[in-house]
Amino acid sequence: MTIKSISAKDTFTVRHPVLRPDRPIEDCYFELDNHVSSLHLGIEFNGEIIAVLSALPIKCENFPNLMSMRLRGIATLHAFQKKGLGSQLMIEVEKRLLKLKKIKLLWLNARISAKPFYQNLGYETMGKTFNVQGIGVHQFMYKKLLE
Repeated sequence: MTIKSISAKDTFTVRHPVLRPDRPIEDCYFELDNHVSSLHLGIEFNGEIIAVLSALPIKCENFPNLMSMRLRGIATLHAFQKKGLGSQLMIEVEKRLLKLKKIKLLWLNARISAKPFYQNLGYETMGKTFNVQGIGVHQFMYKKLLE
């Protein structure tokens, strides 16, 4: 298994069945997916992408003075879940963005069911939970990158 940079479109093979089942494939596209500063990572196994993560250059309203990126589309195919692949992607994106020096904060809107996963990786919560129409209850989470 190897972690590699992939295109936004390459993430759809995992985003769709895991995050947007029973919805049109177009729902897998995120704003700024194709931005020059966006970073998409995938874990490849036997030539197939089995886990994905995207970091998008979206400013965090809760920390407007910190250069930040939003994490989205963090998903692993069902057959490969609970094997630490998501953690590997999170650690790798943090390493890569830390090298850029300018990125000081990572943030995301986590599904409530995934909140413990992010907390174990050092992410903190802020504010109240909220519902994303058609997807479920979420919580804002963030992590400051330390040099």
